[in-house]
Amino acid sequence: MEKNNLTMKEMPVSEKPYEKCIHYGARVLSDAELLAVIIKTGTKEKTSLSVAMDILQLHPCYKGLIGLHHLSLKELTEVKGIGTIKAVQLLCLSELAKRLARQTKENSAGFCRPYDIAAFFMEEMRNLETEHLYVAYLDAGGKLLHYEVVFIGTIQSSIANPREILRLALRYDAAHYVVMHNHPSGDPTPSPEDIAITKRLIEASGIIGIPLMDHIIIGDNQYISLKEAGYI
Repeated sequence: MEKNNLTMKEMPVSEKPYEKCIHYGARVLSDAELLAVIIKTGTKEKTSLSVAMDILQLHPCYKGLIGLHHLSLKELTEVKGIGTIKAVQLLCLSELAKRLARQTKENSAGFCRPYDIAAFFMEEMRNLETEHLYVAYLDAGGKLLHYEVVFIGTIQSSIANPREILRLALRYDAAHYVVMHNHPSGDPTPSPEDIAITKRLIEASGIIGIPLMDHIIIGDNQYISLKEAGYI
């Protein structure tokens, strides 16, 4: 009988996720085994471990745990053995992982250099499938006060409204701020539109005295700082 057709009870103790976690700790479990613990049960044909493996291969582009961040409720429920409740649990697990990573970084991050800023947001932004415009508001010492997604879609200078960006800067009593957006193509080379947005924000920021510190374009594990490039 093939392993995939074994029930969890029939599997060797060394291959049961629950028992492995109890005896050796969660750190020794594979990604699929960790998911299997959350899923709990499989189907008549597949163990929870096999169902977990199916989920990790489900997304057409992103395989493994990163794919879980890109799956919708509908896509998850199309996996045999995953109903609405389990799908919601997996989506919430994914969101918890994002928030934990974000809070961990916030507690240790400094935002004095473009590299530091790009490193903080890279994992969150590099896999976004549409353009997102983020703004990070900083105090005089470079500590992150707040960040927010202010626009989703194709970024254009006519749409990237300085009024909303600066309204939030005043709300959070920022000393300066950083604008970031991603290029879903993975290439962070700035477009003429990106440069135009930057110039517009510099002009508007000068009026109220909260300067634009940088505009960082996020690609796939790479970035370009328009400050380092000489546009700010």
